[in-house]
Amino acid sequence: MKHKLLSFLLGGAILTSVAFAQEKKVSGRVTGTNGEGLPGVTIVIQGTNQATQTDANGNYSINVPTGKILVFRSVGYSDKTITVAQGSSLYNIQLSGNESVLDEVVVTGAGLTASRRSIGAAQTTIKAEDLQQAKPTNIVTGLTGKVAGLTVQGVGSGVNPNYRVMLRGMRSLTGNNQALIVIDNVISPSSMLGNLNPDDVEDITVLNGSSAAALYGSQASNGALIIKTKRGAASNGLEVTIDNTTTFENVNFLPEVQKRFGSGYSAHDIFYVPYENQQYGPAFDGSIVQIGDPLEDGSTQTGPYSWNGGKDKFWETGVTNMTNLAVASKHENSSFRFSGQYLKSTGTVPFDKYNRASARVNGSRKLNDILNINYTSYYAQNRYDQTSANANIYDAVLQSPGQVPLTSYKDWQNNPFANPNGYYNAYYNNPYFIAANNRQKIRNDYFMGNVELNFKPLSWLDFMGRVGMTTSNQSYKYTTGKFTFTPYAAGLHGAYKGTNITGSVSDAASYATSIVSDFNAHATHTNGDFKFDYTALFQYVQNQSSNLSATVNGLVVDGIYNQGNSLNPPSTGQADYLARTFGLAGKIDVAYKNYLFLTLTGRNDWVSILDPDNRSFFYPGATVSFVATDAIEALKDFQPLNFLKLRGSLSKVGQVNVGSSSNFGAYATVPTFGQGSGYPYNGIGGHTVGNQIVQPGLKPEMTRSIEFGFESAWWNNRVSADVTYFNNKTTDNTVPTDISWASGYNKYLLNAGTTTGKGIESRLSVSPIRTADWDLTLGGNFTYIQNKVVEIAEGLDQLALATYTGGTGSYAVKGEAFPVIMGSTYNRDPEGRIIVDRITGYPTTDGTLKVLGAALPTHTLGLNLSLSYKDLTFYTSAEYRTGNYIFNNGADLFDFSGSGINTVAYDRERFVIPNSSYWDEATNSYVKNTNITVYDGGADYWTMATGRRNIDETYVTSAAFWKIREMSLSYNLPKSFLAGQNVIKKARVSVQGRNLFLWTPATNVYTDPEYSDGNGSSNGNALGLTGLSQTPPSRYVGFSVSLTF
Repeated sequence: MKHKLLSFLLGGAILTSVAFAQEKKVSGRVTGTNGEGLPGVTIVIQGTNQATQTDANGNYSINVPTGKILVFRSVGYSDKTITVAQGSSLYNIQLSGNESVLDEVVVTGAGLTASRRSIGAAQTTIKAEDLQQAKPTNIVTGLTGKVAGLTVQGVGSGVNPNYRVMLRGMRSLTGNNQALIVIDNVISPSSMLGNLNPDDVEDITVLNGSSAAALYGSQASNGALIIKTKRGAASNGLEVTIDNTTTFENVNFLPEVQKRFGSGYSAHDIFYVPYENQQYGPAFDGSIVQIGDPLEDGSTQTGPYSWNGGKDKFWETGVTNMTNLAVASKHENSSFRFSGQYLKSTGTVPFDKYNRASARVNGSRKLNDILNINYTSYYAQNRYDQTSANANIYDAVLQSPGQVPLTSYKDWQNNPFANPNGYYNAYYNNPYFIAANNRQKIRNDYFMGNVELNFKPLSWLDFMGRVGMTTSNQSYKYTTGKFTFTPYAAGLHGAYKGTNITGSVSDAASYATSIVSDFNAHATHTNGDFKFDYTALFQYVQNQSSNLSATVNGLVVDGIYNQGNSLNPPSTGQADYLARTFGLAGKIDVAYKNYLFLTLTGRNDWVSILDPDNRSFFYPGATVSFVATDAIEALKDFQPLNFLKLRGSLSKVGQVNVGSSSNFGAYATVPTFGQGSGYPYNGIGGHTVGNQIVQPGLKPEMTRSIEFGFESAWWNNRVSADVTYFNNKTTDNTVPTDISWASGYNKYLLNAGTTTGKGIESRLSVSPIRTADWDLTLGGNFTYIQNKVVEIAEGLDQLALATYTGGTGSYAVKGEAFPVIMGSTYNRDPEGRIIVDRITGYPTTDGTLKVLGAALPTHTLGLNLSLSYKDLTFYTSAEYRTGNYIFNNGADLFDFSGSGINTVAYDRERFVIPNSSYWDEATNSYVKNTNITVYDGGADYWTMATGRRNIDETYVTSAAFWKIREMSLSYNLPKSFLAGQNVIKKARVSVQGRNLFLWTPATNVYTDPEYSDGNGSSNGNALGLTGLSQTPPSRYVGFSVSLTF
């Protein structure tokens, strides 16, 4: 009996399980809240890859086992789940509109948040996954090309290069034009961008306009980047993630060089010269030739007289290994996240390397129902060991003739032909020796932390207090080793071997500390259809820095880099700065029926570095937002349109600019003193007063802005589009003007300049495919910007921002775009033809500086594509910039040396300069030149300092470019692959690249125009200049592995 009962129970259980697992056909109709069928809704059996979609009328059917869960998903609607019950096969589903996009909480400033629908000014939020597509080491490169209105400009190159970030162009003639950087609600120096671990970033909100300044203060007059770092795990419990990225770096753009002629310098009798850097010798023929002068022992170096690619091979493959570890936890009342990173990198320049180690602790704790605390601490340690002579290296490489085996000279200490005594080149030293002998070792330590308390005693009232600090300590050591040439080497051909290198050492140390304290009170009140929010803010900012430096020349003992290792006294310098700002601000938000919003702001700052009678200034702002699809009945029923918001803003904001090159400008309003020339003398010190005085009552630069635009979403949010128009006017620009030396000074700083800026920002996103397996999203943004100088100062029509010898450089010019390139030009006749000398055929110049082109791009286009199939994702982004020009400083040396591709354009034969003319005395007019050739098509024409090389226009090219910014292919291992073990929760592998491809106009044979040499000037506004002080730009290719436990 027991056996029969057991068999019956077992049989029933088996039958039940079979029935439960038996598949059946489930069907129904999916509708929206208006009752109409929804096409394209994805229905997925949870935990599987089985899925289907609704038809044009919203109908669906799918085979599913009883007891399984169906997930209904559509763009623009909230997901809905059902459990398939036994005996039921008809399920009609209604999906509710997903308001998460409209009601998403976004940052508006000073840690305050609001729903996206209420924001009346342009802003963009970039999520972590978009920033990390190509695994950058600097988060700025992850932003490039992805935000309308944002321009990222490379300041330099090499290991861990710096970048400038600008929003809506440039406003200040001589002051700061960079966006404010805010990390976890704490104002931070822009240098933190290169020291932040990109893996720590959760998202970045870009506030394009100056309306952000009302809450962050005048430092945000150029817009702001608000960076939010990750906190806690995604769900309750503990989560550990470790990932590693290995990246290979190679030079991706080198000047185009000629590969046909070798060493020689004669303009007429062409012959080979073994020690010559100029490349006007005979054409390559493959014969064996001597390279350089014989050594003291009589030995000589020989090699084939043919191109060997040594110039390209000199630049090495840099390798970067980046390892991240994150431990995160989340519980009911608290969250915690610890992260650490170690990065080790070598550069494309021989011997260069860079290390970074960082650690972060973020957390939050709800102490009770009315009090919670958030805290953040971050430490980053940077160590640089790189050459301090980039300009000499780049030039020395380009000056090497093509037959020279350049890479064989790396071991300069053991190879006698690589040693400076035996190096072949009579005019340029071995670039490997230059790199090894001129070093800079930099130690940067950054600490950032903040503590925030939130107190909510009543449902309608809350308070926030926050203290944040950012500190950097930096030390620099620049060294040049001694080298004594032998008497034999000093007697050889050469301009440099007769002068010994005496050696030098420079030490510098600095620290900078910024303390930001914020307190705000917030109250809310509802009256019928109206909701009112009131916010009062107080902010205290203190910026302090100190710099100390010492340099000594003429080392006694080589290799000992100490200030005491010299018989000469050191040259020293010291500077200390302190500035404080107090700010009081108020903000009123009024909402009507949750579709009409008005925000009024006002702030008053008191800035310590201004004149006591003029250090207080007030700036207001107002924004309005109108959600038309919620307010207008006809739009509610218009099915293609899901969302339409109209918005606009007005603002006025001041920026303090006292014309100092310091971080904070303290004490620049009074004359300063420096050590007098020739002092100390016989134990007597001497100082001299500075050359600049400041206008009494100097005021902040004031920017008045207006913007308006719209945001929209269409076809179930598969298409979204934003457009913004903005117009800025900045008055009272701080301008240095010349005054009579009789006054005891030569510069007078005053408020005088006016600039304007206007433009359009737009964004478009399209998701044409979104199924259970496939997902395709196309995106793009377009920016048009026109900056203009309206006024500089009375009697002053142009202002130099940064110049080279002869005055060529970046300028602000009245009536022109800002900034522009100025330089000498060709003499042209009324028809625009180049006027040549009738005797020599060489071009002529009038010798005056003229505007050669705008330096800031006017049109920028960013494109991106993301295509996913199940767990495999392909991503790429591209950027196009145009409307600007660049002056290639140093390009004349390509002509002088004969290495440039232009020098062989006419096979080094005599030729007629295209589109040229000459003055014909017989007809008393300019005649088209068809027969007057240049006097010499070789070295004479290309090297003459008074001819082509002396005309700056020759080396100005279009700065337009197309770039493939990022490309990645990633694969998330499916759960089925990870089944059977409880250790690894998620695994991801990827390959990626950055700056993979670059296209420039045919005339630009010199460099990547994105990088600007003029950023190293005192204010960084001198765009449009590039030169040999930078290493060549790079492309990056790598792979990553990420595991989550």
